[in-house]
Amino acid sequence: MLNSLYASLPGLDGAIERHRYLNDAQALWHDLERLLNANAPSAGSWLPGAIGDDIGTIADSLGLGAHFIPHLKRTGNSALRLGAPGETADVIVVAHMDRPSFRPRDLATGELYPMCSIRIPGQAYTCAAKAVRFTDGRMVISARGTITLEKRDGVDSIRFAAESGSLAHGDTVMMDVEPVLKDGVVTATGLDNCLGVISALGAAAALAAVEPHLQKLGKRLLIVFSDQEEGIPDAFFGYGASRLTGIMPAPTYGMICVDGQTAGANGGSPRMGEGAGFGTVSGWSRGSVVPPNYVSLGVDLAAAVNAASPGSVQINTGYLSRSDDMILSRWTQILAMIGPPMANPHTVQETARLSDLQHTIRWLTLYLTAVLGMDEALNQAYVLNR
Repeated sequence: MLNSLYASLPGLDGAIERHRYLNDAQALWHDLERLLNANAPSAGSWLPGAIGDDIGTIADSLGLGAHFIPHLKRTGNSALRLGAPGETADVIVVAHMDRPSFRPRDLATGELYPMCSIRIPGQAYTCAAKAVRFTDGRMVISARGTITLEKRDGVDSIRFAAESGSLAHGDTVMMDVEPVLKDGVVTATGLDNCLGVISALGAAAALAAVEPHLQKLGKRLLIVFSDQEEGIPDAFFGYGASRLTGIMPAPTYGMICVDGQTAGANGGSPRMGEGAGFGTVSGWSRGSVVPPNYVSLGVDLAAAVNAASPGSVQINTGYLSRSDDMILSRWTQILAMIGPPMANPHTVQETARLSDLQHTIRWLTLYLTAVLGMDEALNQAYVLNR
């Protein structure tokens, strides 16, 4: 199966074998650390001084500068285009770049309201935080301090205490901590979803190395770094992704959501240290469901990849949180949910393994090659060309 896939896109095996991130863990860590330290406020991640700038810089270093779109029309998203010219992408990959955010409700008390799902370890949680605002044409840090989240009689209380600078209405507050890499494990905040962003960048770099073949075959890929994925779970969320539906035709085949996947939720997979996660249903079907033919494709391709390199891919049989797939499944088919396992989301103790991230880059590259419809044998066997 792998040999057939490689034959469908000449040079892909070499591009993966020579990939910077797959051969140099320090290079991968350097770029991941840059993203983790970036300002990524929900609703402002694409603005100058925010994480979109950092994504563009990394894209340029990977040879993707000519493909990078800092602001995709009026969507508030950044993007990369690969392959043949044309408006209709065959597959769209979406990885959100914003992170859990809060805004001031009462400046006198420091009370905040959430723009995201609240996940408080225990009854109370205090951690370092920063506030950002748009001034002089860019996003800048306006204050640093701490954020405290508490449950009071079943109601969330969120407060920010500034230690430097000042908080103003319209500022966005985010958790903040210096990322640490120790023994191959990253501890930080913002792995949700810097893991997805750098996975998508890594796959784009591999496919860009064989872009002439994509163009010859008339294949088009759009990778979107979406904003405003974070949101209140019992209200509408995924605003940036939803705006795609108003500016372009639906993709030929569908989309892939790339996001960190919570490790061991409810005792199930994925597990850290066992490779990339391949998800097929989110929110126990309150989100999106991958069609059965793509489930079979993923399971069989994962088996082939694991036979060649054990521990590369694991099927996510645990609880998978909804992401941009929730919104985009109303517009197009969700072909997969892919991402590295991570623990402790929405805290400053988020953790993930660099090795799982490397496996995710390789797995996403291979799965994308398959669902782009370049291997006629796979097209026939899994009904990919209808």
